[in-house]
Amino acid sequence: MRTVNGKTQLVQQSVGELKVLRGTETDVPATTVTNTTTPLGVHGSTLELKADLTPGTADRFGLDVRTGAGQRTRIGYDTTTGEVYLDRTASGATDFDPTFSSTEHAPLALGGKPLRLHVLVDASSVEVYAENARGEQVVLTDQILPDPSSTGVDLFADNGTAKLSSLKAWRLASIWK
Repeated sequence: MRTVNGKTQLVQQSVGELKVLRGTETDVPATTVTNTTTPLGVHGSTLELKADLTPGTADRFGLDVRTGAGQRTRIGYDTTTGEVYLDRTASGATDFDPTFSSTEHAPLALGGKPLRLHVLVDASSVEVYAENARGEQVVLTDQILPDPSSTGVDLFADNGTAKLSSLKAWRLASIWK
């Protein structure tokens, strides 16, 4: 429980023990994108990402994870609807069931302020903790089935400009020793 804007809210966060699984930290410099997707030089099938993004003029912006081989799982913000979304329609093996390919949405007002993302990626799932400047938070989790070679992380902006102010990335070790 946390008080956000004078209201008590139930919030979620990853467990602190996750930090012991972190490898070397990678810091990605500030990057601006306009109507494109830009690789960030981060790769891994199990990752922890902490990113601050600023909307600019883009209709949609965010991060693509587990990219490669024509695949991606998109974590984005839609400025026209005021929603964070997790799009797994191109996340890999999705043709086994027509209902598997989906995009999950959750409302989160930014008011032109930055979007803070804390993302956990592994071989078959993505957890997204999204927070606005007022401390309001939404969490999205979904299963993905990417090819093992799809390990990239990209920045994207659609129909305008967005800025990645900071990105910290860690490859995560297995909990199975």
